[in-house]
Amino acid sequence: MKLLENILLAFCVASLAIGVHQLYYYEVQEVYWILSLSVLLFLVYTWIKSKNSEKEKAENQATKKQENKSNSKKQYVDKENSNLTPPKKKRKKRN
Repeated sequence: MKLLENILLAFCVASLAIGVHQLYYYEVQEVYWILSLSVLLFLVYTWIKSKNSEKEKAENQATKKQENKSNSKKQYVDKENSNLTPPKKKRKKRN
């Protein structure tokens, strides 16, 4: 999780706890703004989290495409110093 996500979630939980605590002493009309703030923070948290996850998916797909392109272009160059093995030749079947 990102730092901003952690901070938003912490404020959301803290404001919810404060709101529930204040409900014991005051009426709902007086505490409504604290509970609304908690819900608003939670909605912002979920929006930012989904936005960040979409970015990460796009970045992962881009890196996978680059890796696939670079892997397909590798060739057998030096027999002694390379970990790559040359492609095997297919034998023709005898009749």
